[in-house]
Amino acid sequence: MKWRNGLWVQHDGYEYPLVLIALAAALSFTGPGRYSVDRVLDLPPWPWWSAVLAVTVGAACGLATRALLHRPAPPLPPRSGSDENRPG
Repeated sequence: MKWRNGLWVQHDGYEYPLVLIALAAALSFTGPGRYSVDRVLDLPPWPWWSAVLAVTVGAACGLATRALLHRPAPPLPPRSGSDENRPG
């Protein structure tokens, strides 16, 4: 969706979504830290495959949302001949 606009967010690019994806993947692969709720509640660590599952499900949900909500842009109305001769 944003690929054709290039990387930079100033041009509606994919820089910011890429940062969010990388951040979510890094958090899911590294697990809870020293100041996490998991540590406070003394929850056991999740198995390694849960991070892979979380990243896969996240990507699938993003693609599903894109597929369900995509609406093609309406075609532009044809320009009339009188508009071409008008200055401005």
